[in-house]
Amino acid sequence: MAKADVAHAFDFLNAPITKPLPPVFAFFGTDDFLRRTCIQHLLNGSKLGSESIRSYDGEDSQWRDVHDQLATRSLFDDLGARCAIARRADSMVSKAKDLVEKWIDSAPSDTLLVLDFQTLASNTKLYSQIGKKGILVKCTPPQKSSWGNPPDDKAIAAWVVDWGSSKHGLKLTSSQANIIVERIGAVCGLIDCELAKLALFANPEGKVPDKRVLELVGGWRCQTAWEVADAIADGKVAVAMEQLEKLIHAGQTTIGVTAQVGWSLRRFGVAAQIIEQSEKAGERVSLGAALERAGFNRFDLAKAETRLRRIGRERAKRLINDLVLLETQMKGSHSHEDRARFAFESLIFSLA
Repeated sequence: MAKADVAHAFDFLNAPITKPLPPVFAFFGTDDFLRRTCIQHLLNGSKLGSESIRSYDGEDSQWRDVHDQLATRSLFDDLGARCAIARRADSMVSKAKDLVEKWIDSAPSDTLLVLDFQTLASNTKLYSQIGKKGILVKCTPPQKSSWGNPPDDKAIAAWVVDWGSSKHGLKLTSSQANIIVERIGAVCGLIDCELAKLALFANPEGKVPDKRVLELVGGWRCQTAWEVADAIADGKVAVAMEQLEKLIHAGQTTIGVTAQVGWSLRRFGVAAQIIEQSEKAGERVSLGAALERAGFNRFDLAKAETRLRRIGRERAKRLINDLVLLETQMKGSHSHEDRARFAFESLIFSLA
């Protein structure tokens, strides 16, 4: 099966929407903000009349509902175009895979199907079909091609500068962007919120002093989420549970906290993988070097080394799989807040 071309969300958002549009777009990946923003960018650029667009929740709707919208010509749009947006489409499409594939094969040129997936495997027929007939857009923050695929902080920081300028009128320096990525992590929705906050304190040229960036970025919620991650790494169950409780009472969701905490903890797993692979290759790598390669800043290495030693190699090696499992649970069996919290608390206890 030939590999389909895939655009990244950052590139898609920077490019104008050109016509004629292909009949199908698929936005897939772990970052909900990027998927939503890319879909809005597509709709804004398509200039379709609002009467021609219908949105469906894939967990509550069926393919026939989406198909009926695409098969019904609008009386109000001059071009008679129809657009159906299937959000959270994973479940809906999996139940009607053959029908969706059949529709894509013979999709009329005056229709637009927008599919919003959390996951879309690249080895499936559907993926290949969309690549041939339409556009695939990956909505996951850039990752490095190294063990554990850690976030590519340099690429994300470059996006912070561009996005801050184009959407918030900010003129950030690269060092300021690095601070934002370091404090927030690879969570684009949270980064966007921080940029909106910084824009309130920018001068007429869009510049913000370094001191103000340090004061404002993260806020107590983000700092508390880092405290949760640090407490977990230190094995301080009571502290982690207390700080989590503060965040929940402040309106945060467990799923949101998990994204930030998971990014922080994941680096320990990546470091353990780097050490093991180096040893298998007959090489030696210091703990500090492995942690730095995994994404820790140099001034954090001493604490990170102590925490990794406490966690231990075997638990650290399992950590990436544990976090992947936790993310899968949050998207499925534990998507309800109560069950999500139970799953997250189980992770806390596993690292005690």
